[in-house]
Amino acid sequence: MQLFQQLDARTFKHRVDARGRISHVNDEWLDFAAENGWPISAADVVGRPLMEFIGNPELHYLYGLLLARLRAGRGPVRYQYRCDAPDCRRFMQMVLQFDPETREIEFASKILSIKRRAPQAILNDTHAHDDGSLDVCSCCKRVNMAGRWTEIEDAVVRLNLLGREDLPRINHSVCQDCVSELSDLAHP
Repeated sequence: MQLFQQLDARTFKHRVDARGRISHVNDEWLDFAAENGWPISAADVVGRPLMEFIGNPELHYLYGLLLARLRAGRGPVRYQYRCDAPDCRRFMQMVLQFDPETREIEFASKILSIKRRAPQAILNDTHAHDDGSLDVCSCCKRVNMAGRWTEIEDAVVRLNLLGREDLPRINHSVCQDCVSELSDLAHP
């Protein structure tokens, strides 16, 4: 598999107001959501608390720390993360900035590069699921295999998931490496 640069110059933006509610999403953000199986409108998300969309308690806490850092005037914050699709790994960068005039925090995300791979059915939300689940890091997309975080392709092979009709659900989690990185960003 080869690495290639994405020719997509879009920046996916959303803003959060002083109460922690989503106040704006740009058209690129909405398009990217639809391209990834979440066709929604701005009316579906604007006015709702950001933390409503962050299910993992540890990640919820870390984002709270990052937002507090920004509101205290210690920013911007930059970090890299992955937003994978079944057929590729997407390496992305997030920049968070506080606007003291509006008291809003802007989240601006862009694709740095994409690495194609064989499609991973486990990442397809429309695939049938069984009662099991896999902990997948929300930031780096690695899978927790009994305390060892590994790439999804390795986990699929080790768990003998190839060719299965029903697959475990993805449970969004955070690995210790990503917890450390985000914690370091929150407490520079």
